[in-house]
Amino acid sequence: MSHQSALTIIDEIKPDQVESLKTALGTIAAPGPLHDAIAFSALGNVHFARLVVFDQDRDLDGNPLPPKLALLTNFDGDVDAHIGAIAGTCGGGLDAVFSACVHYPEQAAVSAARREQYLRRHRVKEKALYVNRQGRTVSQILREKQLRDEIQRHLDAHPIASQSPAEVHRAIVSFVKDRSDLDWALEPEVGPSELWKRNELVHRWAGLALAVLLAPVFLISLPIFLLVLRYHEKRDVPDDSAASAESVRAFRADEDIWVHNQIIAVGVVKPGLFRRLLTEGMLKLTDYAARHIYNRGFLSGLNTIHFARWVPMDDDRRLFFSSNYDGSLESYMNDFIDKAAWGLNAIFSNGDGFPRTCFMFCGGITDEKAYKRFLPTRQVHSRVWYSAYPDLTTKNIANNAEIREGLSQTMSEAQAADWLLRLGVGNRLPASGFVARLLDSIRWDRICRNCS
Repeated sequence: MSHQSALTIIDEIKPDQVESLKTALGTIAAPGPLHDAIAFSALGNVHFARLVVFDQDRDLDGNPLPPKLALLTNFDGDVDAHIGAIAGTCGGGLDAVFSACVHYPEQAAVSAARREQYLRRHRVKEKALYVNRQGRTVSQILREKQLRDEIQRHLDAHPIASQSPAEVHRAIVSFVKDRSDLDWALEPEVGPSELWKRNELVHRWAGLALAVLLAPVFLISLPIFLLVLRYHEKRDVPDDSAASAESVRAFRADEDIWVHNQIIAVGVVKPGLFRRLLTEGMLKLTDYAARHIYNRGFLSGLNTIHFARWVPMDDDRRLFFSSNYDGSLESYMNDFIDKAAWGLNAIFSNGDGFPRTCFMFCGGITDEKAYKRFLPTRQVHSRVWYSAYPDLTTKNIANNAEIREGLSQTMSEAQAADWLLRLGVGNRLPASGFVARLLDSIRWDRICRNCS
């Protein structure tokens, strides 16, 4: 098994190629001739991928921001190997799509080595990355889906009403053992490499040590920080405009094609050193929390997100957020409002036009109407969107992993009965960690009640 990573490639589009590239790529609902040019499925280890066109814009000082093309992938393994695989396996598709970009090699000079060099040069490192559960590869997810389907077919063909739960469990284990294409499931999945685990452990403890060292400075400077924060918040000007009905309809047309959906939103970071530093600090905290606190299938109470990332653009003047999640956009927004408003406010309140916050965590998206009006004004089309398992939710994936794990265990009647529920209506995620539960238990509604 391997860990999961992300790759973001961004380059400027030639001005005269923007509209033709959009037409060639099409949309998720209405693919164009180049929609499937990059064969993500051929790589074998890509969970999600997308191509995004960012239109020309202006920053808050009126300076032009050129149109950009972005390639985003979530995959198993290391970035270096992934870049090499894209440059080789997907070279023709990469040429067809990225030839519209300013810095892509000329056709006469293109080669796997030049493509790889180009990808490395135009890679933009995400500021924060969320992975629903590290260690679950594309191969594991697909094989465990097949395992569940085969077990279900076996049970449908063999009546079990007269057997006890433990007897049914033993019968299923025997069935799997007798199938040469399924007997791999009787062995536990191997976790990420020891080197990766050590690196994560070092990162975790280094972060804690740094927090302890900086705690006295933070406490001493907290009153000044809060005063400066409120000074900026009171001068924020929320964007009360609304996206056109045509634009909203176009976004909705790309939704609910699979059991999960995608969103990408981009915003200009508010001017000034204070907002830049605050954005950087909150994103570092977000990345740390995603790696070491919210790393068991939940992100601040939300259990529907497969992958998410926060990526800077245009010399940190803009920031975009990309997410792959289960369910509808409406339920996604409601989940953030109800369960994670404080976290979303802390990051996105540094973006221009965001609903006004109070002491960073309060207000903001708790104004439901303002938030739902604001989001479409910052939303961007994913022209191409790929999923390796379009019919699986985060709960399905976790459930299938638990079914597989249960095959290698000796169970009591009660344990077997509980395990068998996973083959019926028992889809559920494991509990989040203690610190995550503690943070999620904070009653921000009470804390923020008198904030103004």
